[in-house]
Amino acid sequence: MKNEAQILVIDDEKDVCDLFKKVLTSEGYSVSIALDGVSGLKVVKEKKPDIVLLDLKMPKMNGIEVLREIKKIDKNIVVIVITGYGTMDTARMAMTFGAFDYITKPVDLEYLKAIIKDGLKLTLRAFGDRMKDKEILKSLRSRQKIFAKIKHCKGTRSCLWEVALRSFVLGDDSFMAEWMEDPEISKEEKLDLIRIAEVLKADMGKRQK
Repeated sequence: MKNEAQILVIDDEKDVCDLFKKVLTSEGYSVSIALDGVSGLKVVKEKKPDIVLLDLKMPKMNGIEVLREIKKIDKNIVVIVITGYGTMDTARMAMTFGAFDYITKPVDLEYLKAIIKDGLKLTLRAFGDRMKDKEILKSLRSRQKIFAKIKHCKGTRSCLWEVALRSFVLGDDSFMAEWMEDPEISKEEKLDLIRIAEVLKADMGKRQK
């Protein structure tokens, strides 16, 4: 099964971006690249990726500045800082501003894959915790109203996560089935929703063991 997570690589070294894209695409991830912080933030706003691999030393904006802006856009985006200029000071600073982890170049690709998997688990927990909040669950009593509300933001990955998670939290398969039957929802989105549901089902199954 493919991972289907959205990953954005922000690094001014094109060779690094191309390598990460090749390696991570082969793992089943959807990978975008940006060669500077300004361009990277535009992609973050447009695509809301699950994971951002972020270089610290770049033109226009340094990695710490980009990291802070990413967290303003969406605090749940997992940011993994990668740099060839690693020091404990920059590592601590990155973690202070919300970085999930810190890796120095040259990057151990197997270690990077493992960190990304850990980061995705954190993203999943963040969505799950939000959906299981008692106040939010109270608002989920009307399935039709919730479905209508989510339809307005179709086209974003966050919405697909919401549909799947709310279905699992409510224990209501018809909730997700209604989305799948809607002719206004694209075939690509429906396939993404199926994959996300598979990931959620597998993850919840592991927790129950």
